[in-house]
Amino acid sequence: LKNEVQKIREMVELPMRHPELFEKLGVEAPKGVLLHGPPGTGKTLIAKAVAGETNSHFISLSGPEIIGKYYGESEERLRDIFKQAEESAPSIVFIDEIDSIVPKREEVTGEVEKRIVSQLSTLMDGMKSRGKVVVIAATNRPDSLDPAIRRPGRFDREIEIGIPDEAGRKEILDIHTRGMPLDEKVNLDQIAKVT
Repeated sequence: LKNEVQKIREMVELPMRHPELFEKLGVEAPKGVLLHGPPGTGKTLIAKAVAGETNSHFISLSGPEIIGKYYGESEERLRDIFKQAEESAPSIVFIDEIDSIVPKREEVTGEVEKRIVSQLSTLMDGMKSRGKVVVIAATNRPDSLDPAIRRPGRFDREIEIGIPDEAGRKEILDIHTRGMPLDEKVNLDQIAKVT
């Protein structure tokens, strides 16, 4: 995933480490990055790796965890998470399975989801410490997200994390067989080609 990782680093790492570059150019650093692609392609892993490389405070939550059974509880949780992120900035807030909490409002019957979409939009609009708090979200169903969340100023960057190509598969095989005694008949290039 060389290209994808490169893009994410440019979007997340650069503003965190060198906010002055963005100020000088008069460009706003992205607030939110949406990673989408089939399950198991490494979306969560990439977010964790970026947080590790930037020495950021990493807050990870999965969509279904946010939903509380009492009125206003889910929004309260979200507000607390953003408050915590701003207090310990630079931080990355990672929301896994975001489609479960911000589905298209016209397609859901529940009030909770509608309120969560509004709350998350408001929180992202109100983020003051630009570049110091970045929200990375992952989904394998980008089309089912509420369009309000995908507009500029919220999740304004979207990166597809696709299935690895032949070179990528070879790298994966190399990593997993690093400590294995392999027979000389084993041809990893051939395996990468046919998978």
